[in-house]
Amino acid sequence: MISVRARRAGRLMAAAGAGTLLAAGLSGAGAEATGTQNADLTVGYQCAFPAGPQQVSVRYQAPFPASARPGEQVRPGEATATLTVPRAAFADLGAAKVGGTVRVAAQTTRNGTAAKADWPAFTVEPAPVPGDGDGDVTLTASGRPAAATAGPSGTLTFSLGEVDLGLGPAPAAGGTEESPVACTPAQGQARVFAAVPVVADGTAAAPAPSPKATAAVPAGEAPPDCQDLKEPGWLISGCVYMNGFANVRKLDGATVLNDPAAPGPALTNVEYDIVPNLPTGTGTDVRFRFHEPLRSRATFLTFGFMPTTATMEMDQVGLGTETSAPYEKGRTRQHVQARMRVTIRLYDVTVNGTPLDVGARCASSRAVDIELGDAPGADITNIVKGGTLDGTFEIPPFKGCGSGENLDPLFTGSVSGPGNYLKVSQGTICGRAAATCPPAMPELKR
Repeated sequence: MISVRARRAGRLMAAAGAGTLLAAGLSGAGAEATGTQNADLTVGYQCAFPAGPQQVSVRYQAPFPASARPGEQVRPGEATATLTVPRAAFADLGAAKVGGTVRVAAQTTRNGTAAKADWPAFTVEPAPVPGDGDGDVTLTASGRPAAATAGPSGTLTFSLGEVDLGLGPAPAAGGTEESPVACTPAQGQARVFAAVPVVADGTAAAPAPSPKATAAVPAGEAPPDCQDLKEPGWLISGCVYMNGFANVRKLDGATVLNDPAAPGPALTNVEYDIVPNLPTGTGTDVRFRFHEPLRSRATFLTFGFMPTTATMEMDQVGLGTETSAPYEKGRTRQHVQARMRVTIRLYDVTVNGTPLDVGARCASSRAVDIELGDAPGADITNIVKGGTLDGTFEIPPFKGCGSGENLDPLFTGSVSGPGNYLKVSQGTICGRAAATCPPAMPELKR
């Protein structure tokens, strides 16, 4: 089913929380313990809405078996699909909420032979439409993909294609049925969602191909993930690396975001204009979007004594903005402000070394609004060349945590709250000057 995921634990957390976490950890198993791979694919679509064509982003996630035996039924776990739809797509509806259905065209390929995969339609629960403006509508879908039979050898792949959106006002008027809106994937994108190697008994499985296994980018060229945001009216497109530290106040610890030492750090795509004739001089206006979520893996002492390790993921909602201009006329130091909205998801959790099954949708109950400014001592002279920004943000309550047991109060009580410090380092934008490409990862600054 598709759903939009918009108490203080008190003495229960202190007295029984640790026991609940350990009990759940002993009874559940994580991805590594069960031999699964976590598929993660984002696809951009061009959708023919009645109000006009719109670009829609869909992020698909699901666990798949790490390998399969010949002739075995390969059964994916529960899949989620997060759709980001521009508000303008619903301009003709005049509705405060939208709902409907979503159907994804999928196929499997076995030994070079492709076959249609009959995935069921997902149902969209009502989602609010923002008021006047350019905001996005975010829908989160979930369902279980159809199983497929492994061949005698080789690799069984699952690929995703067109999407039909049947969206309309919610609640729907009785007896009405929305005409589906056809969505076509943009060209040049990855379409393989998961690849499951087929191995005979007693044969070690070769690792599934990694989407991050790409060749080094030659000097003067942009990497494949450096993509045009295709926002109208912007002069210069490019991409940049960002990293930083996020402090979790309740846990009295910090985690690295987009760790430069980790394999395949995420790029951020940007478009910007130079803004002349400001009262203090020339400035810059930037729009940006993470190419994929920023992730970090960290260990904290929950309840002050229990080592808990988790992967935290920040996934952007809509476009972020960044502006800069000199503080004073004739001076070079820039005043920089950046704003973005993200959701926070937790997964691959272990408590005292034991995997804890938090499910695929353990995430903040609403998007987080983050505002950053030029950090003290940063002395940014040109945001296109990079710099350091900082600010504080609130972690909302969590929802959807736990598989068979509600763990929302545990994560809300131990993680959620205001006053969490974020420090972000931005590198030089790889744009129209070949000397700036490929983009370099900035120094990680504490």
